[in-house]
Amino acid sequence: MTKYKSTKVLVYGNVFRDYRSQILVKLLLDAGYHVSLICPVYYLTQRPSPANFCYLGELWLKALFADVIYLLPMNTRFIRSAIWAARVFRKKLVVEIYISIYDTFVGDGKLLRGKQVPAGSRQAKSMLHKDVLALTQSDFIIHTADRELDYWSKLLDIKIDRSKIAIAPNCNVSRLVHRKSREGSLRICWWGTFIPLHGLENILRAMQILQTKQIEFSCSLFGVDNASFAEYTAKIKQLQLEDCVYLRKDLRFSDRSLPEYLIDNCDLALGIFGNTDKAYNTVPNKLIEALSMAIPTLTMKSSALNEFFAADDLWTCQATPNAIADAIVSIAEGSAYPVNWQTTRAKVLTTFSVTKYRDVVQQVLARATNKPEIIATKPTQYEQQISQSKC
Repeated sequence: MTKYKSTKVLVYGNVFRDYRSQILVKLLLDAGYHVSLICPVYYLTQRPSPANFCYLGELWLKALFADVIYLLPMNTRFIRSAIWAARVFRKKLVVEIYISIYDTFVGDGKLLRGKQVPAGSRQAKSMLHKDVLALTQSDFIIHTADRELDYWSKLLDIKIDRSKIAIAPNCNVSRLVHRKSREGSLRICWWGTFIPLHGLENILRAMQILQTKQIEFSCSLFGVDNASFAEYTAKIKQLQLEDCVYLRKDLRFSDRSLPEYLIDNCDLALGIFGNTDKAYNTVPNKLIEALSMAIPTLTMKSSALNEFFAADDLWTCQATPNAIADAIVSIAEGSAYPVNWQTTRAKVLTTFSVTKYRDVVQQVLARATNKPEIIATKPTQYEQQISQSKC
């Protein structure tokens, strides 16, 4: 692989707990770029303090020497200072948008620090403005799906310059492979956070319908949102599902304990079933995770899936309790339309790969620096190892 050691990339944003950002930094280093990281949370103090904004001084100093400023995924909150630095020092700005903060916290209703962000509030307007800046004022944009950009364009009432867009799908795949399901009770699994996008309410109602149909099943819900455990424990009890639905927080993808459990103990993985605009315009991480392990998977039917999947690559249904329950009944009885899960897995491992992410990033940086593209060869040992992590 040809390396351009003179190219300096200033990576800007909080990187902790975000697998895609961690992978990005390692890929840049392996490709031979000079990389410097500004992590604003490093300066965070317990009380409001001028020290909380020391990262702006670091940005001012390092941007002078950079060739490219790269705003990390899920860091749109820092877009104003990123644009400011890029303009003052005449640098190209690459923004990996990943999520619309306005769509996530206002449109989809995700809680922020335990509170709702009301539409029309100053905070909501600030989120909208930052999204607009990221999508219209950056030099290059890297995102995970083209369909979602079209949705954001309508939601935010903006025109996005398609010439500066590069698509690098999520690469949250696992190299573990599902073992053949055993006979007996259907073991259903779901994992994620308790947000409207995921439609956990619809899933629980569907489980209640399955119970009335006397389908033999168990459903394990692996959540990571500790604040909502008490709420959903109470809902499971209210729906009288304690004997078949289990809420768990002991297994995770970060330490591989969850995928190792799933390949042996999951007959059917559930995707998302939220009745929100965001849910109909996104490809969920958990779907890629499940399909990469060849686990039979059911998720909500949406046009967003068409960007990457054919109709017979997986099972889909409408995002209603009755539709979910009917689909699971047909799966349990063996009358659902056939899917070759190994073929789907092969497609996922190719489309949603770290190698593809690396190639897209290098192509964008080549355009940003007016240097020839770095020619990618076979995946590095690191890329093969990291393909088992979320991205």
